[in-house]
Amino acid sequence: MKIGWFYIRMFCLLLVTLFLVAFSHKRNSDRTIKAVEVNFEAGANLFITAETVDKLLIQNGKPLEGQRKEILVLKNLEDKLDSHAMISDADVYLTLDGVVGATVKQRKPLGRVQAQKPFYIDENGSYMPLSTNYSARVPLIDGVSREQIKEVYPLLNYLQQDDLLAKQVIGISRKADGNYSLTPRVLNYNITLGKIKDLQSKFANYKAFYQKAIKDNSLPNYKNIDLRFKGQVVGTKI
Repeated sequence: MKIGWFYIRMFCLLLVTLFLVAFSHKRNSDRTIKAVEVNFEAGANLFITAETVDKLLIQNGKPLEGQRKEILVLKNLEDKLDSHAMISDADVYLTLDGVVGATVKQRKPLGRVQAQKPFYIDENGSYMPLSTNYSARVPLIDGVSREQIKEVYPLLNYLQQDDLLAKQVIGISRKADGNYSLTPRVLNYNITLGKIKDLQSKFANYKAFYQKAIKDNSLPNYKNIDLRFKGQVVGTKI
């Protein structure tokens, strides 16, 4: 008899628990979304605005505020944001108090190609359209097509990771034969790079030349610095 009462009590407890869980779920699903909060990684919202992100989060033709929480499919919202041309990655979440949060990482351009329809090359070596909200201060590139993005990307990536070169180089030009030249900021000379290969060796030679020329105060005397020759820098004076 005692065993029978034990099972009865356990069964009743189970029913109460299921009722409370169902009630809580129903009550939570009936709640509406209170607000949408958009955050940009590193605080930068240069290429896309919070208003644009809000519009991308519209569901059923209406803003999220006031809609029931149960309609949300967070993965679908993330996919929608990720598909935007200016967004690298997005994370969408829902808080217990009914706030939809979106953390957005924007794409980072490394260079701007001066073509009939200009475009950026981003940090992953991919095509990136220009933004109507902001123009990035990156090296200008001419003579390069979309088909040659993979060719020029290693150079852009190398320049971006080097403190001196990132500050100094403002222009990149590709000749028809595939040779490249660089335009430095302020300085009057041109840098002949040649093919995009042996970059570490070429720029190590360039930095050694640059430091020596600074000490000699001879930088203004040069009109071209040629890095195409192994183990040396050939400077042409004015």
